[in-house]
Amino acid sequence: SSRVLWTLAVTQLAIFKQTSVIKLLEDNYKTFCALNKKDPSENPEPMKERLMKVLEENEFMEKRGAQLDQDDFLKLLTVFNEADIHFC
Repeated sequence: SSRVLWTLAVTQLAIFKQTSVIKLLEDNYKTFCALNKKDPSENPEPMKERLMKVLEENEFMEKRGAQLDQDDFLKLLTVFNEADIHFC
């Protein structure tokens, strides 16, 4: 579909800077905290800043979806999980 082609053509940075994606991940974080009896305020860093930090530190900011192989996607998922950024 055109959505898949668009996702492959844009950088990871462009995808994760979208307001809808940030809102979804913030909601996921609150759910994760509730399920694990954690206080969301323990990590006061805004979600957008956490996302950018993870992407930059792991050299994913300028990579496009089409450039990533399975190992890259697994690494990205792992580093997000380590930063308490979860996908439900």
